Amino acid sequence: MKKTKRTTVKSRITKHVVFAIILTVGFITVVNLIYLSRRIIEQQEMKLELATQISANEVDNWVHGMATITEDMAGTLAALDYSDQNTVRSVIDNVANSHPELYYVYFSDTDGNMTMARGVKFAEGVDPRERGWYKKASSAGHTVVIDPYASATRPDVMMATVATPVYLGTKMIGVVGVDADIESIQNFMSTINFEEGSYGFLLDSQNNIIVHPNSKYNPTAEKITPAFEVMPELEEVVAGKDDGYVTAKDYAGISMVYSAVKLEGSRWTVAVAYPESNFLSHVDRGIRISLIVAIFCVIFALGDITYTVRKVLKPLDKMNPAMDRIMLGDFTTKLNFATANDEIGDMQNKLAASLEELSRVIQKQKYVLSEMEKGNLVVEDIEDFPGELNEIARSVNSIKASFNDIISDIQFSAINLQSFAMGINESSDLEEMRSVFEELSAEANILMEKTSHFKTI
Repeated sequence: MKKTKRTTVKSRITKHVVFAIILTVGFITVVNLIYLSRRIIEQQEMKLELATQISANEVDNWVHGMATITEDMAGTLAALDYSDQNTVRSVIDNVANSHPELYYVYFSDTDGNMTMARGVKFAEGVDPRERGWYKKASSAGHTVVIDPYASATRPDVMMATVATPVYLGTKMIGVVGVDADIESIQNFMSTINFEEGSYGFLLDSQNNIIVHPNSKYNPTAEKITPAFEVMPELEEVVAGKDDGYVTAKDYAGISMVYSAVKLEGSRWTVAVAYPESNFLSHVDRGIRISLIVAIFCVIFALGDITYTVRKVLKPLDKMNPAMDRIMLGDFTTKLNFATANDEIGDMQNKLAASLEELSRVIQKQKYVLSEMEKGNLVVEDIEDFPGELNEIARSVNSIKASFNDIISDIQFSAINLQSFAMGINESSDLEEMRSVFEELSAEANILMEKTSHFKTI
């Protein structure tokens, strides 16, 4: 038969409890990590969305500021004599002086007369009414934002224009416009406060790059870079797919998370690239915190359960030596040391009571048998014992009663034998002697019948 490896109650309980604790804490930790990671990512996405929206608002306010300038000029020219070149020049020069950040400030009437601030001469042979800013503003009938293009006055400079039609009543009398060169837009974008490692970039209404940290992407008179050619992943962001967030490597090979917002008026797109490592660092921090808390909980729980198991099962350490003495026949061992008011304490108390009762039974039997050994067959019977122990009391009492009967018969027979012997000595009648021997034989048979169930050596 294969021998079973011995274990202890403490080890078994501790092993199962430890396994249960580790399993429970591990499961809760995994669920918590999954939930926490998702929540952290959601918070980081919200943070990215907020940063993108704030950046978009700043760009929108900047564009709106230029639109306010053109609309104020349009209102001023409509209220004055727009046909007087001196008046027109005074108005646009005043605006240009108040806003040195503007590259060009100008007005063209419906006859094609072009007036530019700061004494700048418009390109010769170019009809301002054929320029995109004029056509778009006159066609729309309201303030418009023009995507970057090469200036007619300075073909080497890329401009972004805000233009507003000027109306006298319901009649359009011309278009005013202000230009911001690409460099000024780049300077403005650099003033927006992005988180470390993040950066913003700007696309026009045709999704061409206006401003980007990589100067190779920025528009020049020779080329304009379509954003989706150099950043194809951005197409999903601008189209609003994948909840507006896409992860891909940027021009520097860094994995970035992209977010974009399209401006209502200009239809320009403000995009923000956020390092994916920033997302993961927050997730890693949350995971580390969760794991540290889980490990602390496991250690605390293991320490507590170890202490509890030792304390609860400590009485077993006292019971085993006591049971060893009982196995050697020492039924006087005292087990009344239970201090815990629980099942183990109850077991100790009941075992102590059982041993005390068994010791009392043994002592009572010992006393009765000792008296019988001394010849005292009139010793009192053993009282009833509980349960099956009462069979012992009945057996001892029965043996004592049998011995009493046998000894009484033997004593009676001895008296008779003595009387018969005396009678024989006094009589010489054979018939009378034969009768006496028959009586003695009958009594001997009775004694033999009573002792026949005893086995002897």
